Amino acid sequence: MKNLVYLLIPLFFLNCSPKLSVDWTKPDYANRAFNKIAVVGISKDLKARTDFESTATELLKKQGINTVEGISIFPASMKMSEKNQGELLNILKKNKIDGIIVMSLIDSEESQKFQSGRYQNVDLGYYRVGRYLVRRSTTIKEPDYYVTSKSYLIEAILYDLKGNVANNQDRLVWRGQSKLVDPSSSASAANLFSKQLVGHLIKNEIIKK
Repeated sequence: MKNLVYLLIPLFFLNCSPKLSVDWTKPDYANRAFNKIAVVGISKDLKARTDFESTATELLKKQGINTVEGISIFPASMKMSEKNQGELLNILKKNKIDGIIVMSLIDSEESQKFQSGRYQNVDLGYYRVGRYLVRRSTTIKEPDYYVTSKSYLIEAILYDLKGNVANNQDRLVWRGQSKLVDPSSSASAANLFSKQLVGHLIKNEIIKK
């Protein structure tokens, strides 16, 4: 359980802002039905956090999974004194959470791709040949240029909190990653990642109804 608490605590301090490219399941993970799952986004950007939490929560609910947004139990207004291990455990117990999905940005990178300039026909007007007018044109090439692209590697981790959540047993049972390239907004990124995440969790019975 300590591993989970150590991951939750940075939720209030770290920046964070698809087909899943990385997928790992704990070999002895068997009991995959949960009574209540919390979806927690790790981000200083409140809009990004709520976009990811609300989108994933809505999709899971449509699949019949009892789910709550992390911000409803870990509000952005939490005080520093409330962000210790004991308080986090009390919140989980009070809300009867037996599973938690933590989503976070774990890497980002910029890259540049070479683009060759396009060829275009340019009209040069007309010239006279006898009694005829002939159109003149030429072909020019636009300058070559580079396009900047930014990609984000997003990870989701599922913790199984069933049973005694106060012990030191490792509760991580599944993790998956996906790379998003040039999402237009946090809402767009949340939509893309959440669809892949929830589709994978349900299809592969990582979480059962």
